Amino acid sequence: MSLSLGNAVAVSTNYIKSNPAVPVYNGEENPSNLYAVIYHIEIGYNEESLNNIKQYIIIDYKEFDLDITQKNELVEVAKEYCRSKGIKEDQNLEIALLDNEEAENFLEKVFNNMKVIRGLITKKD
Repeated sequence: MSLSLGNAVAVSTNYIKSNPAVPVYNGEENPSNLYAVIYHIEIGYNEESLNNIKQYIIIDYKEFDLDITQKNELVEVAKEYCRSKGIKEDQNLEIALLDNEEAENFLEKVFNNMKVIRGLITKKD
C-alpha cells in the first residue's frame, strides 16, 4: 500500500446541531429495560453554493455482543426514528452502531468541539 496526501479541500461548516438523545427500551419504559440510545447529530455544510445537511444517527447499545438479527433490529428502530423526523434515507444520512466506549469517545469529541465553537462566537457578559 502506498498512501499519499492529496490537495487540501475547503470545507465550510454552517452549524453543528445535537438533537435530544432518544432511549430505546426492550419492553416497558423504565431504566432497567434501557437497551440502547439513539444520538442524532446534524452538520450543515456548503457544497457548490448549496446548503446541505449531513445527518448522523449513532446507536449506542448496552449489550456488547449483539447478533446480526439484534443489530438489524436496532438499525430498523433508527430508520423508524428517521421517518418520524422526516429524514430521508439518502447519501446525507449515516446510521452507525457503536459500542459504548466508541460512541462516548465520538460524542465527547463532537460536543467538546461544539463547546469550543460556541465559546468563540458567544459574547461573555
